[in-house]
Amino acid sequence: MDIDPDRLRAIVGALGGVAVYGCVQIGALGVVERGLLVRLACAAASAMILAGFLVRVALPLIPWPPLRETYLFGFVVGAFSWELLPIVFRAVRRRASERLERP
Repeated sequence: MDIDPDRLRAIVGALGGVAVYGCVQIGALGVVERGLLVRLACAAASAMILAGFLVRVALPLIPWPPLRETYLFGFVVGAFSWELLPIVFRAVRRRASERLERP
């Protein structure tokens, strides 16, 4: 199986986005908490997976050709995974509890 260079670029960009946003979070808190490190690990893993899978589908949908850079796409996915990951976790938890409550 060949390694797709666009997917690798998107994954590296996602790690960069997670790292930059993680540094901002750590700087804002002033102290590294255990929960923040768990969020960092989850955000990095989810950003790498999302960027790797979505890069081929999402890049052609971007209307401005200069912004169709795989590193930039991955960076944006990585940076926004910090904000979107907690929302996704809450939605999954809520949906799971709704399914458990149904007879």
